[in-house]
Amino acid sequence: MALRRVLGLGGGLGRRSCCSKCPLPPDFVEALRAVVGGNNVSTAMAVREQHGHDESMHACAPPDAVVWPRAVGQVQELAALCYRCRVPMVPFGTGTGLEGGVNAVQGGVCFDLSRMDAIVELSLEDFSVVVEPGVTRKALNSHLRGTGLWFPVDPGADASLCGMAATGASGTNAVRYGTMRPNVLNLRVVLPDGRLLHTAGPGRQARKRAAGYDLTSLFVGSEGTLGFLTQATLRLHPLPEATAATTATFPSVQAAVACTVQVLQAAVPVARMGECWGLAVGPGGQGLVAGLSTASSHPEFLDEVMAGACGRFSGLELPAAATLLLELHGSRHGLAEQQRQAGRDGASTGTG
Repeated sequence: MALRRVLGLGGGLGRRSCCSKCPLPPDFVEALRAVVGGNNVSTAMAVREQHGHDESMHACAPPDAVVWPRAVGQVQELAALCYRCRVPMVPFGTGTGLEGGVNAVQGGVCFDLSRMDAIVELSLEDFSVVVEPGVTRKALNSHLRGTGLWFPVDPGADASLCGMAATGASGTNAVRYGTMRPNVLNLRVVLPDGRLLHTAGPGRQARKRAAGYDLTSLFVGSEGTLGFLTQATLRLHPLPEATAATTATFPSVQAAVACTVQVLQAAVPVARMGECWGLAVGPGGQGLVAGLSTASSHPEFLDEVMAGACGRFSGLELPAAATLLLELHGSRHGLAEQQRQAGRDGASTGTG
């Protein structure tokens, strides 16, 4: 119960029902305009439909109104207003998610946080940066150009960073740099009733967590159901001196899986690799391929059917065989050794 009170989930909110869609209370839109201004509220159908879906397969479910807050204080006021009037609240970033989390299935108010787009603080010595929810992954890495640092979590789309935290995004670099969960150090969250919560404490960005609830990890991946992520402190990584891409072909999917395991066991610092967690071998050695990430702009594993289709479409001389794509990061001298080591491990599994 104590945790429910911290998150604003106790009391009256816990007893509220969302089983039926209700219209907005009278004069509610005017109350929204009083908080953020008339230009930052819209009830136009085109705008509502734009905010009623993401990149998932789910049908559009538009909200009743869309608001664009520009400061955390406005988010707090809007959340408190919706809480008092029992109106559903839906956070919205860039709409690139694949889970349907922005679909307003019960109507209500969509909070578009894209206009809160400041990079608040960059600490090169601490390898960290503080961003607002409107900052996207590409915008942050563009801002970091020349610092020797970058943010490597890459889900394939130019998603907002707080949205990536809310959905627990991963991407093609997860094999080396991890997913969003270990790369989020602190979050500033507006709870459903308008209260403000810093999950690791105000201004805290320590990587070592020794006591208490790990509230940061609780909110990462919560899909916007526990509160509005209005600021995120992110962990940065050194930019690699050089990168190298390698492809390897195999007589079977099973051989590709075996190669993936051996390369990881050999501690080769691979940055991108066929998602071995999504590869499995079925009964009788039949390959079951689930490694093509729909959130990625370039797949890392191709079975023989997909490799043949890609070769025909792009005019590439790509053999119609199970193909593994790897990307290595490191120093210019270290990459050669990594490639030799990966090649030895691949050769032992019968790569081409």
